[in-house]
Amino acid sequence: MAKVVQIVFLMASILMAATVVGAYDILLGAYYGLVGDNLPPPWKVVQLCEQYNIRRVRLDVPDVDVLTAFRGGAIDVSFGIPNNMLTDLANNKGLVEEWFNTYVKTFVDDFRINYIIVGDKAIPSHANFILPIMMSLQDLLNANYLGQVKLTTLVGYNAALVSKDPPSSGTFDPTVRESMRGILKFLAEEGSALMVSVFPHQKYEFNGGISLNYAIFNETNPVVQDEGLEYYNLFDAMVDAFYAAIEKEMVGEVNIVVGETGWPTCGDISGTQAIAKEYNNKFKSHISSGNGTPRKPNVYLEGFIQSIFNEDKKPEGDSQCYGMFDVNMKPIYPLFSTATAENMFMSGKKN
Repeated sequence: MAKVVQIVFLMASILMAATVVGAYDILLGAYYGLVGDNLPPPWKVVQLCEQYNIRRVRLDVPDVDVLTAFRGGAIDVSFGIPNNMLTDLANNKGLVEEWFNTYVKTFVDDFRINYIIVGDKAIPSHANFILPIMMSLQDLLNANYLGQVKLTTLVGYNAALVSKDPPSSGTFDPTVRESMRGILKFLAEEGSALMVSVFPHQKYEFNGGISLNYAIFNETNPVVQDEGLEYYNLFDAMVDAFYAAIEKEMVGEVNIVVGETGWPTCGDISGTQAIAKEYNNKFKSHISSGNGTPRKPNVYLEGFIQSIFNEDKKPEGDSQCYGMFDVNMKPIYPLFSTATAENMFMSGKKN
């Protein structure tokens, strides 16, 4: 009942909230999922991204038709190696090179590849296979003078961390700690970031005792105080739990990129368009500010909102409902205007 009251109270103010545009919107991206049978053709998706200044996209897998559509444009692309390929690639460098030639070497001159993501929340199930593949790929990147392409892996909040609250207690689960330590050492040496999955919505729904204001960046007073740091939103607390875990491994400096975050528009009592609009707009403003997190102030965060479209072939419930746009290319809720997007594009190109 308390959550229902919070939602009713917030909806009126949320619907009136204005979108805040920062100077670093080029750090904002979107997840482009393909698990649907009614999605627009890729060339239309490229136009949509250009119209709304989505300057970076992340794909689960490097679909050739999708990558071809992005050729010649100014949109950066990240894509991953699916979990079902990790075992084979870890044990066969020839297969790694074949994958590299097909998806990286073929397209690297046509658009910027930000990240190759070795595994999607593959820890702990495939933890031992990630680093060998990263090392093989790095050898290929070095041989082809592609130092601008960075490697990472997408790590889940609950699967990777055994301790999370307060943020300073963040610690990797003992079952994956050795694997994580090797991966982090590699990332530190190569100047890459760890990609993490951060969904305050899920923690708000399932943990209890968390206010909606804290979950959607609307608190004006600190909710958590931890080792002299103040937390006004759940997102920062979740990210800093990862940072605390990384620091405990003492392998060097490793930044974080938020590979996926968002708020669903259906599926449960807190999945409403108004709240999704509020969370995504506030998230965009938060990372665009360049303020970082309490544990890492003034360290810019890259972030990918999940997702561009609702995907009707995902499991029923929340997972189908994270889209910002309907499959007819119309916004499900106002994220930002085309006029604003044009201004963002101009400032983004300069940064």
